Amino acid sequence: MENLFSAQGPAQPLQRRRCLVWAAAGLVAGLGLATRAAHAADTPLPAGARSISISQAQLQQAVAAKFPLARSWQGMVVIQLQKPSVQLLAASNSLRAAFDIWVTEKLMGNEYPGQMTLDFGLAFHDADASIRLHNVRVQQLQMQGVPAAYQGMFQTYAPRLAEQVLQGLLVYELPASQRMLLKGLGYTVERMEVQEQGLRIVLAPKTAAAAPAR
Repeated sequence: MENLFSAQGPAQPLQRRRCLVWAAAGLVAGLGLATRAAHAADTPLPAGARSISISQAQLQQAVAAKFPLARSWQGMVVIQLQKPSVQLLAASNSLRAAFDIWVTEKLMGNEYPGQMTLDFGLAFHDADASIRLHNVRVQQLQMQGVPAAYQGMFQTYAPRLAEQVLQGLLVYELPASQRMLLKGLGYTVERMEVQEQGLRIVLAPKTAAAAPAR
C-alpha cells in the first residue's frame, strides 16, 4: 500500500490532497463514539465524499449520556426524563426513544411515574460542529396514579414541555482540534442517514454540499 506520509521532497498538490482526505479518518476518534470510517456499499457517495458509521449501540450511549434531564413548567410542575432506549427508524430516516418520565407536582409534592415515546431526527450545526436532536415529536405518553383532575393538563403540557426541552439538545460537539481539521479539509457534514444497523454520516467538500444535514 502506498504510504502517502513518507514521500520524499516537497509534497505535490495531489499528494497533499490525498493526505488530507485520509486525515479525515481522524474525525472518527474525535467523535468519541468509537466510530469507524467506511464506504457504504448500498448508497453511492458523492464525488470526493467520505462517510462515518455509528452503530445503534453507540447512538444509545451518546443519547443516554445526556440524561437524566429535568425541567420546570411555570414553577408548578417538574418533569424529569431518564433511561432513554433508542430505536432506529430507517424508513423515515429518524429515531425513536422511549423514556421513563417522572412528573412532580410542586405544590403538594406528589410524584407520578410514567413512560414517554418520541421520534426525532439529527441535525449537524456547522457553526459549532455539533450534532443535535431535531424535529422532536412525542408519540405516546402514559402516566400512573395521576388524579382525574390533572389528567388533561398532564396530557397537554407534558408532551409540549418534553419537545421544547429536547429540541436542539446537543448530543455531541466536536473538539477544537477536529473543527480545525474539518476547516482545513474543506469538508462538512452533508447529511446523516439512519440505516437498519446504525447511522451513516456523509462528509463532503463544502462546495459540493447542497443542503444542511437533516
